[in-house]
Amino acid sequence: MDKQKYTPMMQQYLEIKEDYADAIVFFRLGDFYEMFFDDAIVASKVLEIALTSRDAGAKVPMCGVPYHSVKPYIQKLIEKGFKIAIVEQVTEAGKGLVKREVIRLITPGTVLEDGILDAKTNNFIGSILLTEKGYALTYVDISTGESFITDGLEKKQALDLVLSLGIKEVVLPMHFDEYIINSLNDNELLVSFSDQFQIIDNKNLNHLEREQKRAASHLLNYLVNTQKQMINHLMPFKVIQRVGHMHIDYRVKKHLEIDESLVNNSQTTLLHWLNECQTAMGSRMLKSMLNHPLYDIKALNERYDLIEAFTPYQPREQMIGHLRYIYDINRIVGRIAFQTVNARDLYQLKETLRQVPDLKETIKRYQNPKLDEMVSQMDEHQTLFDHLEQSIHDDPPITLKDGGIIKKGYHQKLDELRDIDLHGKTWLSEFEKTERDRTGIKNLRVGYNRVFGYYIEVSKGNASLVKEEFGYERKQTLANSERYITPILKEKEDDLLHAKERSMTLEYELFKEIREFAESFTFSLQELSTKIASVDVYLALAIVSEKHNFVRPTLQNGRDVEVIQGRHPVVERFTKFVANDVIMKEGEIFLITGPNMSGKSTYMRMYAMIVYLAQIGSFVPAEKARLPVYDAIFTRIGSSDDLSGGKSTFMVEMVESNEALTKATEKSLILFDEIGRGTATYDGMALAQGMIEYIHEKIKAQTLFSTHYHELTVLENSLERLTNLCVKAKEENDTMVFLHHVEKGTTDKSYGIQVANLAHLPKSLIARSKQILEKLEDKENKVVLDLFNYEKFEAEDVQTINPDKASVLDEIEKLNTDQMTPIDALLLLKHYQSLIKPKK
Repeated sequence: MDKQKYTPMMQQYLEIKEDYADAIVFFRLGDFYEMFFDDAIVASKVLEIALTSRDAGAKVPMCGVPYHSVKPYIQKLIEKGFKIAIVEQVTEAGKGLVKREVIRLITPGTVLEDGILDAKTNNFIGSILLTEKGYALTYVDISTGESFITDGLEKKQALDLVLSLGIKEVVLPMHFDEYIINSLNDNELLVSFSDQFQIIDNKNLNHLEREQKRAASHLLNYLVNTQKQMINHLMPFKVIQRVGHMHIDYRVKKHLEIDESLVNNSQTTLLHWLNECQTAMGSRMLKSMLNHPLYDIKALNERYDLIEAFTPYQPREQMIGHLRYIYDINRIVGRIAFQTVNARDLYQLKETLRQVPDLKETIKRYQNPKLDEMVSQMDEHQTLFDHLEQSIHDDPPITLKDGGIIKKGYHQKLDELRDIDLHGKTWLSEFEKTERDRTGIKNLRVGYNRVFGYYIEVSKGNASLVKEEFGYERKQTLANSERYITPILKEKEDDLLHAKERSMTLEYELFKEIREFAESFTFSLQELSTKIASVDVYLALAIVSEKHNFVRPTLQNGRDVEVIQGRHPVVERFTKFVANDVIMKEGEIFLITGPNMSGKSTYMRMYAMIVYLAQIGSFVPAEKARLPVYDAIFTRIGSSDDLSGGKSTFMVEMVESNEALTKATEKSLILFDEIGRGTATYDGMALAQGMIEYIHEKIKAQTLFSTHYHELTVLENSLERLTNLCVKAKEENDTMVFLHHVEKGTTDKSYGIQVANLAHLPKSLIARSKQILEKLEDKENKVVLDLFNYEKFEAEDVQTINPDKASVLDEIEKLNTDQMTPIDALLLLKHYQSLIKPKK
């Protein structure tokens, strides 16, 4: 593009746009942010605003939005995955072209604005980097300051975590792994690129290993470059150790509807029904607990203790009352750090701190040592509260430069300027009266003109009464009078003429001082926020437990299970739930049969939900629960395909099954629902039997396996740890009655036609289907097949390939070595070597 044919202002725009080619540039012109060229065409469609043109040496497409109400426009663009470069005037208007610069790049992962962000959910931006240990995922929420890192990941684990955590934007090195880039793009996540890896000198990284520092610095460098300032409010990076957490991948969470609904209805999620939190910080902490279930009996029992501590009802209403008036401390602190905080935010911070002493006193009423310890660590921030109480108006405006922010009595000069602005004429009248009394000149008066400003006028007849000690300075002689000025009047003249402007300027300067004072409490406020969030979460879980009859689970190192009258915590909110027991021994497989709609999947999900709740540290919906601690949950539930990825429903089923069969251990929990239904009957049956036998002999994990292949129930005779369960139903006048009760035994019919009848298929179709079924059953080969005569797996009979080695071979085949740096190649080689070394 030939820039010279455009006006200087448009040339300025084009130079900025060159550096921000992947962003929509909001170019400040007066009271509007203007967009030009392709940005204008795209934005006008997304924002549904008029597309016009501007004569800038040539006709240029243009659209614009008001700067004072820009937030909803930013929100709409961010939700669609766009980046926005905010360009502001950085010099005062005068001679020549005003200088403009990008002051901030807003992306889906770097949003700070209140009203755009979901208060109950973190807004994470992440970075994936290859290290010596494998892939490292670093992720932070710059709106709250929370910072995390997980390393030693496989490629699929890193991608799974991105989806599971709901990360909005991922920063990658240039020329990175194409599989990762394509996977992120397929999931409609914003991918940004940065090749700045230099380790940042930051105390929040001091506790990290060298490669972890490098990974964290990769993300921090990107944030500093996009936000045009240091990110000083981030908390120390928390290293998420996979050893201490139960493995849950994104698909499992989705199948179980932990925090994401399969039917786009938040009320079907576990998170919705657990969230009795009163604060935004508590809601985010609860969601984090759901994202990171534990594999640590001691840590889980500590959480149970805190729920138990909040069980007494008496102080509860007071607790809720205090928590309800606590604002989002973390995000206020984030806006303070980014200097986007307004006076209303500081007022809300003050009102939050007002609640802390009373909150602490209420917690003490529980008389529990664990809660007393929590209370003792809550800093009331009395100094900050007093400062804000004295300075910030109780009903401040959102705007910062129009006055009305600072309280009367906080600053003497500000009070004087406001008083002059409000009572200027009164001051002049009082000054005139004072001067008459002081000089004895009765006809002395105070006047004003544009040339001399304010003056004291004395008639010719009384001019001789003006004495030197009065301090009058002659300014003008007229035919009938003399005009004078005094130092006081001259000083006040300046104030009288510019009082309002100066008061607003002074007020803004005072606000910045208050903001800096509040910023000095950044980390102690974040600690306070964490304590309040903990109180909120455990109080919420105590409320849920009492309201819905949850019990404290007993965790054990053994593998036996005893759940009495277990319930599904979500399904029971919508219907009268039939409670069921789960009594399971070490390595046992439950083979569950029963009609469609009878509740096989619900029974499996019920137990998985009980386990999940127990391992986030919550009480569980049952009369009694004695549970082992699982290192992972694997599921294959529901029917879905991945057509865009070239995978049929059956292929997805096999891929998800393989995840369990290759990754599960004897301490895992496996849920398989209707394996093999996507292929021919005998294919599906053979695969189902093969999986059951493989789990029984090789993995030895506790497994719930539901099926319509009721022929498989004979496996109970040959597999010692397999138990047949069935979901009871009865047939009355060709109509199914579902009892939803699970007990030992088998079902020899699927009742498919009866279920079809319940769905009100045409009666003639149902009648014909019954005729066909009778004929098929008459013709069925009754010979007992060898298919179900089980023989134990022998090592020499089973040709297995180390799944890690097979995976490495696939990865090497896909490598594009032309786009790899030597250091990347060495890191990748070290990573592959670690994968295929024998596990000790």
